[in-house]
Amino acid sequence: MFKEVADRIRFYRKVANLTQEQLSELVEIDRSYLGKIERGEINISLETISRIADALKIEPIELFERPLKSYRKDKKEVLEKINVILESQTTEELKMTYIILNDVRKYKEIR
Repeated sequence: MFKEVADRIRFYRKVANLTQEQLSELVEIDRSYLGKIERGEINISLETISRIADALKIEPIELFERPLKSYRKDKKEVLEKINVILESQTTEELKMTYIILNDVRKYKEIR
């Protein structure tokens, strides 16, 4: 169980495009401690899990329930659908799409 939670923490950290250093600063823990968490070497408290989830902008339950393979498959399918749409766009439409996606990303960061 610890290894599965550890793998999910690492996965969601990478999805959030954060380094261990950045996440450890957000959670206010030592980077080496976060490394041990991500390797499943230590048991962490629910409080630490909650702080990690908050920093990753996910619900704590997501660190326990969703199989990563299923999530990755869903993500791959959505990316493939987006790619089909993008391939048919003009350069100007792609630029506009980029601006919109970047604005959404920035909005997510300030939430």
